[in-house]
Amino acid sequence: MTQETPAAASRLPRRERELLALLRQWAKDNKRSVHTRTQIPLEAVLKAFQTIRNRNPDGEFEPAVLSRLLDALERRDMIKGFQERTPDQVSLPVKVWLLPQEHLVRAEEPMPRWHHKLNWLAREWQRATPKQRAAYTALNLWRKNDPDLFAVPIRERALEIFGTFGSETDFPMPEKTFDELKSGPLFSDPDRMDEILHTFRPPPPLLTETFPLEEADGRYHRVGTGDVLLVVENATTWWSLVECLPEQHRLGYVAWGLGSTFRASVRAITAEHRVSEIRYFGDLDLSGVRIPLKASHTASQLGLPAVQPTELLYEALLGLGRPRVAKEAPADAAEAAELVNWLPAQHRADTMNLLVEGRRLAQEWVGYRYLTRNTDWYADIR
Repeated sequence: MTQETPAAASRLPRRERELLALLRQWAKDNKRSVHTRTQIPLEAVLKAFQTIRNRNPDGEFEPAVLSRLLDALERRDMIKGFQERTPDQVSLPVKVWLLPQEHLVRAEEPMPRWHHKLNWLAREWQRATPKQRAAYTALNLWRKNDPDLFAVPIRERALEIFGTFGSETDFPMPEKTFDELKSGPLFSDPDRMDEILHTFRPPPPLLTETFPLEEADGRYHRVGTGDVLLVVENATTWWSLVECLPEQHRLGYVAWGLGSTFRASVRAITAEHRVSEIRYFGDLDLSGVRIPLKASHTASQLGLPAVQPTELLYEALLGLGRPRVAKEAPADAAEAAELVNWLPAQHRADTMNLLVEGRRLAQEWVGYRYLTRNTDWYADIR
């Protein structure tokens, strides 16, 4: 039986770790069981390798680079190459076996020394799953670091806790941790969680098929009589911005972009809405920049105003946020340069680095607490 701790994969060098994650994702996408060996053809291995960010920094012969990565994973008993190999200059296995993960023997994790508000979790530690233990540990670290307990939406708190004190392996999308973690004495009890974490759960905007002209809690929410439409990518930030609007602003509507849906929903804007400017605030990652750029192209084709970035909100995001590995493959330099041209000049270099490194900043870093206490961002709505 292979002896390996749960953190073994995270201790691999970056390229080997990313290749292993991509091979496991291929197995999952192809509905292969994690309990048996999975046969992966070389074509799929090559495709996975080609999506690794900065896979060949020294410009070597790429099959040689891949061969070294596969050898490293095989030495760790994570894969096994077929004996049959290609006849090329650098010979590669025609297929690899992805070895089952349940063969790993997990080292017992030591129980943390609890913050006094969380010491009741000591009774739950032995029966907790690895994911629950990782979450308990992150919560404990957050509480021990004397956090600001100003009450905020649950997703913003999740990002604060797991985006700061959780590992990228355990919490790849930290703001969504509580969307997925629902079991156990803490995570199955929303009222208890809100009390311990000092959180609340704002309702998402209602989905509507039309751009309502009347006052309505729809995806497009009338907030005033102004001529500016502000589009916000994610629901939690939509709520926080609407709640924190000052009395004086130029907004007519604040819209929930609903991710990539905004590319199509921009077509719902017509002359009767009297929108003379469209401004946008979203995540800083490949999708987060592509969405408003493509929506802006659509708007221009329809004779609508171009979609403009919110300069001060993006500045706050770059200052407050902690980058995480994005779910999308890194952009090449040419694509990244084209995308960041949509942003204000002073934000392009930092965003370019994020995109080519395959990292992201979730817009929830600019949360209710910041928006309540800071007024600089008012310039984006006036």
